[in-house]
Amino acid sequence: MAGKRKIRKSKPDSQNGKSNMRSRISEVLELPKEVLLNVSKLSMIDGGNLIIENYKGIVEYDNDLIRVNTSKGIIKISGHNLTVREITSENILIDGQIYSLEFLR
Repeated sequence: MAGKRKIRKSKPDSQNGKSNMRSRISEVLELPKEVLLNVSKLSMIDGGNLIIENYKGIVEYDNDLIRVNTSKGIIKISGHNLTVREITSENILIDGQIYSLEFLR
């Protein structure tokens, strides 16, 4: 009989464990993940309107570039005639010709 090997299980870090638990709760209770996990939700309509929910702030604002800070990183919106049409504590509505979205961590 060969020597027995012990398998060590590593402890999950507390932040990742909390996120997994919240994700499971979200699925069981059928709640939107952006509510429980504090992540952003993007909704885009025909390349002209972009709604970002759960954002933290605006990092950069220009006619051709807007960078928005979120809990998971920065969203870079490139386009033409970009304007922030509406802004609340939870949502931001960006209007204009949107050419690209980039997610920077």
